[in-house]
Amino acid sequence: MLRSRPRPPAFATAALAFVVVCAAAGVPAPLYVVYQRTYGVPTIALTGAFAVYIVPLLVALLCCGRLSDHLGRRRVAVPALLVGAAACLVLATVDSALPLIAGRAVQGASVGLALGALGAWVVDLAAPGRPSLAGAITSGAPPGGIALGSLASGAALQLAPSGAPVGVFVVAAVVLTGAAAALVLLPETAARRPGTLRSLRPEVAVPAAARAVFPAVCLVVAATYVLGGFTQALAPSLAVFVLGRDDLFSGALAVAVYHLAGPLAGLASGRIPAVRALTGGAALLAAGTLGFVAAIAAGSFAAYLAAAVVAGAGFGVAFAGAMRVLLARSPDGTHAGTLAAVYLYCYLAAAVSSLLAGAAVGAWGLAAVASVLCGVVVVMVVAGAAGTVLRLCRE
Repeated sequence: MLRSRPRPPAFATAALAFVVVCAAAGVPAPLYVVYQRTYGVPTIALTGAFAVYIVPLLVALLCCGRLSDHLGRRRVAVPALLVGAAACLVLATVDSALPLIAGRAVQGASVGLALGALGAWVVDLAAPGRPSLAGAITSGAPPGGIALGSLASGAALQLAPSGAPVGVFVVAAVVLTGAAAALVLLPETAARRPGTLRSLRPEVAVPAAARAVFPAVCLVVAATYVLGGFTQALAPSLAVFVLGRDDLFSGALAVAVYHLAGPLAGLASGRIPAVRALTGGAALLAAGTLGFVAAIAAGSFAAYLAAAVVAGAGFGVAFAGAMRVLLARSPDGTHAGTLAAVYLYCYLAAAVSSLLAGAAVGAWGLAAVASVLCGVVVVMVVAGAAGTVLRLCRE
């Protein structure tokens, strides 16, 4: 490996590019209401767009997560950002369900490629004395970026409602292209080495020491993904059609609060023992999710945002604790397989739940489906946390 001396500007550039590619994925969510009102895009297409986004992301993450170890960080990260820019240009043309789904699929591939390559580059360029900073970027950029992208999109929609659906994606494409150009100037930290084709084979394997606790822990983590998918696909529509908001920026807030609270709470929980973080975070997550149900029943947007803060904090703490529980039981050399198994389990849960929710909205209505989905999340969280504690007590 061509590990060079840490360079703060290079680290900052890679970290910013990581946030930017994740922020682009958060841009479409506040626009879903516009697509419904203007072009008659059905709810099943909105939730389907989220599911279609997840599938190529997951494939890219599982198959190409180690590609930059063989080709070099730059050769994977730069194309990932350019693919993301192309996805934004496709999304700028949305006037029906087809370009929305196509653009989100390309966007998913971009994010999946970037998570592996840019995440590794950020770790490579971090100062040796500050490993926690690289960890904060790699764990916080995906949800934090989604929140920032959603807020930027929502602000543009509020200030220029007629031009925002096109303009915000054009700006995102320009920013992604600029970030790709900046990455070209960064020092390469991974030399080319053989085994490229072999690296494309997914490593999905749970070590023996973690297998007993894996299903229960993953049930908690999957619940956070299901709730995250719910907020991205349905929260903007809920804000307008159920919670009585007239301004479209509220849809962006409904997405952003949950995704911002998560990484902030996760970082703050670093000193809490792993099992206590998992169970305590699960309790917060369940309470916040029940708060969503109460807010929907009352038609209160303020109550919804308060619940999003609690649920988001629970997501961050529970997620951090769950990953520490699993990785502590995964010997060196098996972490990649463990993480791949977690991502496979959780992304599939989010995709399937989003598709089912979108299909059910036509029959039951948005408020009822959202409440049922939140109830499913609570059951997952409680069962997962209780199962984890029982398994660990037997060790």
